[in-house]
Amino acid sequence: MLINREELAAIKRADLRAVVESGGVVLKRKGTNWVGLCPFHDEKTPSFTVNPKTNLWHCFGCGAGGDAIGFLTKKDGLGFREAVEKLRSGNGKGSPTPAPALLKGRGGKTDVPAPDVSSPNRVRLLNRVVSFYHQTFCEDPRAREYLKARGITDAATFENFQVGYANGTLLNTVPEEGDVRAALREAGILTERGRELFYGCAVFPVFDENRDCVGLYGRRITDGEVNHLYLPGPRQGVWNHPAVKRSPTLILAESVVDALTLYGSGFKDVVPCWGVNGLTEDHLALIARHKTKEVYVCFDRDDAGDKGAEKIAGQLKEKGIAAYVMRLPAAGDAATKVDVNSLFATVPEPAAVFERLLREANPRTAVHSDKSVKAERRHYEPTEGGFVVQYGERRYEVRGVEKTGLRLRLTVKAVKRGQSDTREKFHLDTVDLNSNRSRVLFAKACAELFGEKEDLVAEDVTRLIELAEGWSPSAKEDKSSAPKMTRTDEEEALEFLKDPSLFNRILEDFETIGLTGEEANKLVGYVAATSRKLDDPISVLVQSRSAAGKSTLQDAVISLMPPEDCIKYTRLTGQALFYKEEDSLVHKLLAIEEEHGAREASYSIRNIQSAKCLTIAATGKDPATGKLKTEEYRVRGPVALMITTTEVELDYETSNRFVTLTIDESREMTEKILDKQREQETLAGLVKKAETDCVVRRHQNAQRLLRPLQVINPYAGHLTFPSDSLRARRDHKKYLGLIKAIAFLHQYQRPVKSVEHGGAVIEYIEVTLEDIEKANRLAGEVLGRTLDELSPPSRLLLKMIREMVEARCRQAKTEVAEFHFTRRDVRDWCRWSDFQVKCHIKQLEDMEYLYSVAGKKGKEYIYELLYSGGGEDGRPFLAGLMSVERLRERIAGTKERPAPQP
Repeated sequence: MLINREELAAIKRADLRAVVESGGVVLKRKGTNWVGLCPFHDEKTPSFTVNPKTNLWHCFGCGAGGDAIGFLTKKDGLGFREAVEKLRSGNGKGSPTPAPALLKGRGGKTDVPAPDVSSPNRVRLLNRVVSFYHQTFCEDPRAREYLKARGITDAATFENFQVGYANGTLLNTVPEEGDVRAALREAGILTERGRELFYGCAVFPVFDENRDCVGLYGRRITDGEVNHLYLPGPRQGVWNHPAVKRSPTLILAESVVDALTLYGSGFKDVVPCWGVNGLTEDHLALIARHKTKEVYVCFDRDDAGDKGAEKIAGQLKEKGIAAYVMRLPAAGDAATKVDVNSLFATVPEPAAVFERLLREANPRTAVHSDKSVKAERRHYEPTEGGFVVQYGERRYEVRGVEKTGLRLRLTVKAVKRGQSDTREKFHLDTVDLNSNRSRVLFAKACAELFGEKEDLVAEDVTRLIELAEGWSPSAKEDKSSAPKMTRTDEEEALEFLKDPSLFNRILEDFETIGLTGEEANKLVGYVAATSRKLDDPISVLVQSRSAAGKSTLQDAVISLMPPEDCIKYTRLTGQALFYKEEDSLVHKLLAIEEEHGAREASYSIRNIQSAKCLTIAATGKDPATGKLKTEEYRVRGPVALMITTTEVELDYETSNRFVTLTIDESREMTEKILDKQREQETLAGLVKKAETDCVVRRHQNAQRLLRPLQVINPYAGHLTFPSDSLRARRDHKKYLGLIKAIAFLHQYQRPVKSVEHGGAVIEYIEVTLEDIEKANRLAGEVLGRTLDELSPPSRLLLKMIREMVEARCRQAKTEVAEFHFTRRDVRDWCRWSDFQVKCHIKQLEDMEYLYSVAGKKGKEYIYELLYSGGGEDGRPFLAGLMSVERLRERIAGTKERPAPQP
């Protein structure tokens, strides 16, 4: 099938609404668009939108979008050519519901004129003009100075409304000959003489609900014969139209400048008329559509303003809307006109005065300035690395404020705090407040978190700009920020580190703070957290089913580490780590509550583990020159990570960099935990709880006393490790790292040696055979689990299924191979939830331990057991390690102890 460019463009102009509805989507009008339920994902609230102006569709739920061709390729599974042919012929090929002949002319032939590609689209042209004028506004200070003289200074408001300035440079970017100038003249941007209509004006674009420009208003910055300019033709659109949708109460101002004045003072629900007689049908239609209840008409205090306000109030009352005319105070000189802008420029506390005028118009008014309300509710507190500000339940914790020539970058933790719920819900991100895209994305995420309107949160972000620009550290931050220890605390910590039974002491202290059992997991977790101080730290992944206790283990380990060395997040965005301060992660323990919450950041996590450094080159625009500039950001490691997860199968590239700890999910362990929980309610439990603070303080002080010494393993050449898989290359490093971390933890029980190299003295300690013995025992537990092809919960389920099958076969006197069972049989026998059985039985089926005899959607699944036994004791082990006894024999055979390596 051959198709030329003109015909393809014509096909893309097919009636998209008809195409979508022929695909089974029910559309309803919403504003200028059509909306319906997305056919590509399950949803209850319509998020699928068809824009008749652009002839494009987009789903805000799944992110899909495109034109008519794209809709057919995705909906009916057609190729590009098939979709084009279907639209061309209108025969509905490949669709159960034939599509109408959308492009047919008379006689059934395709009769669509070729598009006039030489004529630029008017909406797109106006949008480009708006963008150019706004850029000029940012670069040429004259319009900003004019607005500043009128008390309008908020940079975020200028960007939000894309305020522009026409300084006569638009034509420098347009060819002298061609269709663009003709289109600009047709749109009214250029006069018949080819000059800019808005030359010398601050320009205020008017957008529709799709953020497309439908009109322009210009205000000359130097008064002349004509100060107010509009595009030719009837006035279109409503400036700040979201205010009508947002609030049932509205303020009508006489001009855009008056509306901007009120908006900047916190009265956000304001809309301007186009002069005293400038209430248009667009205004009335918008007010009626969103069922506005009250309107306050605030015009200039002169004869024209008074008459115009009364007339408009009467029009609104005829529509059933409560309308109130506000009276600005009269000027002392009868010849002087008083408008909103001059009122706010001349009276003290103008917002309070305006609120009083609102009450005079309607004593029962509930309209207030957002600024006055927020000033009462705002709580601001400077912190060591930033500040905390709170508006009601919306709390923003700011750290790492970084001001460069192009960026105002900081890390913000947005927290929602309820009055009755002590748990925190928060969103963490690094935001460049000088980037509109960064602000908008952050505001959207926070609006969803808080359950508030996006406009309200955007105002919070604007306040953050003001606070961040005014913030400066009172003194250079102390990166260690560790509290000073008393002599008693230091002696207690040293006694702990020098105890020959250090591991037993650690296990006893875990019991004291409330974590029972899981001896290997507790020791490995503690040693891995300690390894943060080494050049090659150990990272840990805690895996288990929900409610097994993985978060309890993580929290217990973190509680024993110094707070200044620990960073814990619930969620990480994809770019969050890249924009942290350069040394903020060096020798730190980074804990993430759920692997799912860090999935977007998996790439950065893997890189900082392997390369111990993250670098990113970002492009930004220099606000002074307008030129693009590349800046490099670097975040250094090393960093130890501790992440929890409930996933059965994890991303291989990520998981093989971690030591995986699995929680004991046996009945015996559950009984121990229940006993521990009951003990905590007794007097003995109360005593242990009182001891917790002492235990935590001792461990944190001990960790602070650990010096950054090098660790040498003189026995490394004699050690062995299984090499039957490629993964052994990384697991071997984990094994060696475990030995090194154990020795490092025992540094106060080892002589500190030194060697001189290159004029520098390097201090080190040596690994002992006892360190290797401890590491072998722990490696057999944790690395043995890692090398098992089944996750521990799946291995446990397999064992229970085999017990069930053997018991049922003995009862029925049949063979195992002839016995079939269902998931319900498994649930009844194991007492597991349906979700847990589904997750882990799938892995057993994939690894060919079970065979699915039957099973389809809507029917029960029937399985047959293929597993014939092996490894029934369930004890993890790691074959191929050199035992300490064998190591001693080998060393004795060499008749010399290996010399320490310099």
